[in-house]
Amino acid sequence: MKVLLLGNSSLARRRVLPALARLGVRDIDVASVSRSADVALPPGAAGRCYDDYSAALARSDAALVYVSTINSTHEELAERALERGFHVVVDKPACLSAEASRRLVRLAREKGRCLAEATVYGYHPLYREVRRIFGDAGRSPTRLTATFSFPPLPADNYRYRAALGGGSLLDLGPYAVTLGRLFFASAAPESIACRVVERAGEVESSFSVLMTFPGGRSMVGHYGMTTGYQNRLEVLGPDVVVTIDRAFSPPADQPIQLGVSERNHRRTVDVSPADSFAEFFRGVFEAIARGEHDELARDLLADAILFEELRRAAL
Repeated sequence: MKVLLLGNSSLARRRVLPALARLGVRDIDVASVSRSADVALPPGAAGRCYDDYSAALARSDAALVYVSTINSTHEELAERALERGFHVVVDKPACLSAEASRRLVRLAREKGRCLAEATVYGYHPLYREVRRIFGDAGRSPTRLTATFSFPPLPADNYRYRAALGGGSLLDLGPYAVTLGRLFFASAAPESIACRVVERAGEVESSFSVLMTFPGGRSMVGHYGMTTGYQNRLEVLGPDVVVTIDRAFSPPADQPIQLGVSERNHRRTVDVSPADSFAEFFRGVFEAIARGEHDELARDLLADAILFEELRRAAL
């Protein structure tokens, strides 16, 4: 499947293009309004480069558009791509409001096109392994404790500008709202408490969140752009605890080691290297081939609604 990439972001260069190459995608067009001269396709890939998004959407014969631009432009570019008949994948957060997400999902359904948000960490096989560990023990997760935080970024980074969709909530909130979908069977939270802990000028730079779910389950998370690097998830249940490092951005070329404590017996479980972006794209391509991609749109919309509730709860 030929892909048109809108935006030559760091994420696109580091993860998206290599993932497409792993899946054997060789036809890739790239449009960038600021870094068109820096476009470097994977070895063996070929395609056109554009310095204008409108020209790319009008001229590319790709089947799927991947939007990897600043957050404030996601909605407009995704809408334009859907209107022109492309399948569309958007970096997280796909939109800045739940209503915008509803509108794009309606449009995608009208056009019969796939619409998906690239919150990809859950596609890594480590998450299947965690669920297997609990299943083999005859248990289910009841508590999730997450930390995803990193040092301050350069002052000119768009994440410090509210008008561009910056702030730690928009950047890291998608990781908070998707955990219940992965481990609590998509149950909606019964309550959400969120507190902005620090600010950097016009945006929030760190926040903490507590969500409670039916059946006495809960999730606690700490997220931000103000600390030493931490990327960790603990999944707890009766008699079972699984600890995951690099939980939200597992490297594509390194194994992941899970720490497992079961009835106070400690062991490690190795998960083979896998590219979560490639696994995500594989799922998207297969869904498009089957013509059964509405689940991706439903996940996008459910996450957007919960994300808006999280932002509304932030104090």
